[in-house]
Amino acid sequence: MITQLYREHTAADLKNRISKVLLNGNETEIVEVTIQGTVVTVLTNREEDIEHIESVQILDQQNNVITERTTDLDVSNNRTLDFRITFEVV
Repeated sequence: MITQLYREHTAADLKNRISKVLLNGNETEIVEVTIQGTVVTVLTNREEDIEHIESVQILDQQNNVITERTTDLDVSNNRTLDFRITFEVV
């Protein structure tokens, strides 16, 4: 059985490894990475002038992909976007 303490340590390790967020292959600034128990949340800076979203990637310090999401989403004019990505270690 995986203990709560082990899951919290794993979440802390994940938090420390997150170094970049790529939006359509371009780096976007990370505003904060927070941890609450076993939940890690990444919040990015607001981005303007994005017309279409194809992918969001989170990378570690060695540019290895931690997670990636692909989509085909058009963005309305005059919109700014920020991204909040949440992981729960279970």
